[in-house]
Amino acid sequence: MNKHISCPSCGGSDFKSVRKPYYYRGKREEFNIDACGDCGFWLTNPFPEGQDLAAYYETEDYVSHTDGKGSALDWVYNIIRARAIKSKFRLINSFVNGQPSLVDYGAGTGAFLSFCQTQGWKGMGFEPSAVARENAATKGLTLLDPSKRDELEVDSVDVFTLWHVLEHIPDLNDTLRYFNSRLKSEGLLVIAVPNHESYDAQKYKDDWAAYDVPLHLWHFAKSDISNLGSKHGFKVEEIVNMPFDSFYVSLLSENNRHGSMRPISAFLTGLKSNLRGAKSKNMSSLIYILRKA
Repeated sequence: MNKHISCPSCGGSDFKSVRKPYYYRGKREEFNIDACGDCGFWLTNPFPEGQDLAAYYETEDYVSHTDGKGSALDWVYNIIRARAIKSKFRLINSFVNGQPSLVDYGAGTGAFLSFCQTQGWKGMGFEPSAVARENAATKGLTLLDPSKRDELEVDSVDVFTLWHVLEHIPDLNDTLRYFNSRLKSEGLLVIAVPNHESYDAQKYKDDWAAYDVPLHLWHFAKSDISNLGSKHGFKVEEIVNMPFDSFYVSLLSENNRHGSMRPISAFLTGLKSNLRGAKSKNMSSLIYILRKA
């Protein structure tokens, strides 16, 4: 386990523990989340890395890499994902002209990338998980390991997308610099991440499934994305709520807290989170549209 001595957002070194969530896919191993005393940024601290971190992904329950194993929750996830993919495509399409070049970074099994290609977009994807790349290959997709990302030409990409990926990336600042260098002038960086300021996060506290420690190394509020974007030459152009996430995360969080998903309670919590967060753009997960300056 390693420990952060400085904040990746502002460089501050004063940290205070704010949450003690746990790894919920196995034995409930507890992890600590610190908040930066200067800018408020939340981070898992201390944190595993390398093979120690990779071991936490090696489970069939991590549906982003396996497409699920047929459980009821996997069925819900895949139904929501199919609808969300079309919504995400329409959103990005409203910010671009023609058929852009797109790179899906952390592409999972390639579902979003595959849909974009059916719409005539030129696309490619990077994915660190060999299991996910193998599953993508069964769909006819070739995804590259991020170790090969420097082969992508400078100023060559119209859109980078990261669907619940940024929170997993250890080299946060290096990766944001990389996106800026590979995007064309006024290119888009589209980031979806959980929002720890949402109502459901406040209700479930350490049981909130979207902390997903230690897989999630960083935990974002709106101000964090704005600060990090500005630091690396981006401006937040729009923030979009992800209403389905509130219900899905609440199902998982109910299971964490009570040992069962309790769908009625999860639905009511998700609904309340969405109602409270609708106007303020403060739902369980948010999409950020950032434009390269």
